[in-house]
Amino acid sequence: MVICGVHSILLTILVILIFYVLTSAYSPACLKFQHGLQESLVLAHGSQCGFCTPGFIMSMYALLRSSQTPPSEEQIEESLAGNLCRCTGYRPIIDAFRVFAKTDDALYTNRSSLSLQGSEFVCPSTGKPCSCGSKDVNGHNTTKQSTTCGKRYMPVSYNEIDGSTYCEKELIFPPELLMRKLTPLNLSGFGGLKWHRPLGLHHVLDLKARYPDAKLVVGNSEVGIEMKLKGIQYQVLISIAHVPELNFFRVKDDGLEIGAAVRLSELLDVLRKVVAERDAHETSSCKAFIEQIKWFAGKQIKNIASVGGNICTASPISDLNPLWMAAGAQFRIINCKGDIRTTLARDFFLGYRKVDLARSEILLSIFLPWTRPFEYVKEFKQAHRRDDDIAIVNAGMRISLEENGEKWAVADALIVYGGVAPVSLSASKTKDFLIGKSWDQELLQGALSVLEKDIFLKEDAPGGMVEFRKSLILSFFFKFFLWVCHQMDGKQSFKKSLPLSHLSAIQSFCRPSSIGSQDYEITKSGTAVGSPDVHLSSKLQVTGEAEYADDTPMPPNSLHAALVLSRKPHARILSIDDSGAKSSPGFAGLFLSKDVPGGNNIGPVVYDEELFASEFVTCVGQIIGVVVANTHENAKFAARKVHIEYEELPAILSIEDALKSKSFHPNSERCMKKGDVELCFQSAACDKIIEGEVQVGGQEHFYLEPQGSVIWTMDGGNEVHMISSTQYSCSYHMMTLWS
Repeated sequence: MVICGVHSILLTILVILIFYVLTSAYSPACLKFQHGLQESLVLAHGSQCGFCTPGFIMSMYALLRSSQTPPSEEQIEESLAGNLCRCTGYRPIIDAFRVFAKTDDALYTNRSSLSLQGSEFVCPSTGKPCSCGSKDVNGHNTTKQSTTCGKRYMPVSYNEIDGSTYCEKELIFPPELLMRKLTPLNLSGFGGLKWHRPLGLHHVLDLKARYPDAKLVVGNSEVGIEMKLKGIQYQVLISIAHVPELNFFRVKDDGLEIGAAVRLSELLDVLRKVVAERDAHETSSCKAFIEQIKWFAGKQIKNIASVGGNICTASPISDLNPLWMAAGAQFRIINCKGDIRTTLARDFFLGYRKVDLARSEILLSIFLPWTRPFEYVKEFKQAHRRDDDIAIVNAGMRISLEENGEKWAVADALIVYGGVAPVSLSASKTKDFLIGKSWDQELLQGALSVLEKDIFLKEDAPGGMVEFRKSLILSFFFKFFLWVCHQMDGKQSFKKSLPLSHLSAIQSFCRPSSIGSQDYEITKSGTAVGSPDVHLSSKLQVTGEAEYADDTPMPPNSLHAALVLSRKPHARILSIDDSGAKSSPGFAGLFLSKDVPGGNNIGPVVYDEELFASEFVTCVGQIIGVVVANTHENAKFAARKVHIEYEELPAILSIEDALKSKSFHPNSERCMKKGDVELCFQSAACDKIIEGEVQVGGQEHFYLEPQGSVIWTMDGGNEVHMISSTQYSCSYHMMTLWS
């Protein structure tokens, strides 16, 4: 029995027909009590709007059920990494779950600070004993005055839940599900869609012969996005998640063979086991994959995404494909007749999302060879943020050294980059330069010069940030050179020791466990004011029973709306042709600025924006009108059919352009100043003075709940009812009255 959290938005319902599905609403609805996780999150004030809360609950629940021992704090944060929260903040959420970690529960429960021995001090940052608060900056003892230990203040991580007792409220896995026998499935869906679940490789090949254009799926993490968000339609889907010939590992004398349908989380576990059991020189590539998979995606994605799916998608920014290529991996491919051929990973990727697979072929397995003595493989990735983000540039690099007299020369090499071309790109000229040369500073300088021309980005290269990406290409190789030197340091005849100033360049990033604290004064006044009471909707939120706009049943004969948006940054609207929309299926109406009853201007305070653009548009995405139809899909289709003719006008696209054109809001200049800055500069009180400009982009609230409203009228239209995903309901009330 395997228990894991998954990304349920992408996972097709057909895949889970033989699974036991648990949700956060299960416990209270059927067993009339809350699981300890739910109760702990309520008491720690870990929910606000609650839209993300069930996801946090189930991710943590999956971790507890799948762990043989209480998880560590690091494991808890890893299991939650794929969850986003916009409004609550992560500190109370982590505090709520931290009581289930293998730490002293007394540090996070109501037995915490007052029961500590002697002069131990509870750190207000971590909630743990430490000495950081024993003295202030003047050397005075502050322990007795600590507000953390005082009677008037209580850390927000205060929690009455004892994490060690959570198993008392466990749910029983249905025994009938364990005894159920898998059977092949063939189902038909809307629009002629066919879905197949074969249970053997021969069945998969038969289906592929009948449907050459069929799409193979395991976790649906890529196909789901294509179908749901990109509008791509596949007529036949074949789920290979339960085909044993595609779900296997074979540890061989010369390497590791991996089935194409193996999940990334399974691969990670096996690689860690292999690293622990085999000689260190054999597992350099395994260690590189472990590190890269760690930052690949959240655990919910890694639990369903397959190795073969990531390879065959052939994304130019795939984190793993450059490593497969660099490590010398081989791909085994089988056709519908059962014939098997093998190709090197570096020859498999032909173009943008194109691979060396015929319509009658599928990827069978991947073979990862063991590394040899003095052969090193390393991964690199730079993204906008470290966790769960797509790469700006990534790389996989391999070097094999051999002793040549008193020096170590390059016997073989492969340097591969992602995010620099339509495919993962091998630096072939750099490889040729490296072969036969001594691994020293002279090689480094020469390789960087060759690499700069070998991997070349044009100024208008897709993805932008060209100069930054160019610097990453060179810095990755520089880091690789330093890392290899560090691996070889101390080896016979290798005399180049790494300077201490360069050590930081080779150290893997390791984020410590999150810590935080909030102190507040509790004032007992006989009411909820001044008391940290849990909010009334929190119990509904942690059980998944809270209702949102999209949960509201649609009234009979309801219409759905879709917006008509500007595709120009600055333009005059010359004409609007709605003939295409009117001929669309289910079309019910198009409303423009002239159709708005009352005023067309809106705004939070000053009504200086148009609800629907009437004559000019000033940004891409500005609302021009709204189409209504009998279904949401039909409304979106009709909205795309509205043709707008524009007269394009000069667009201001940067702050610099706005300053030159003097196009900005009046009285918006702000100057932040503290103390006498000029005197400080002149008095030489500063160790360093740094001059320059810093640009900070705009930021808008990121609502997790999709913005939408359900509106219906009663009493002949005199009474309007509205359910909306908003935090400003009174504004909606006023606008409804005006109309």
